[in-house]
Amino acid sequence: MFIRHAGATLFGAGLLVCTVLLVTVGPVAAATEVFCPGPRRLVEFAVTGVQTWPPTLTYTDGCNEILLRPSVLWSGVVAAVGLLLAGVGQVLVQRA
Repeated sequence: MFIRHAGATLFGAGLLVCTVLLVTVGPVAAATEVFCPGPRRLVEFAVTGVQTWPPTLTYTDGCNEILLRPSVLWSGVVAAVGLLLAGVGQVLVQRA
């Protein structure tokens, strides 16, 4: 039962922090500003780099490189871990 409550708390806190950061500072930490002629297609988007410490994720839209904010990434990871723990805790409670 403790795992389920801890997971739900982590999920809620991570989701709250992620949402507040996305609204206040935005998801992008840095980006190049190159003109891209024509509309962008979904196949042109690709992850170009993942680094664990400091946590960074870069992707491209075919012309520009975009760096996502590490604080948004970490709070999203905390929310995902909380959701996983809450699910495991729920399964354990139902088995008992």
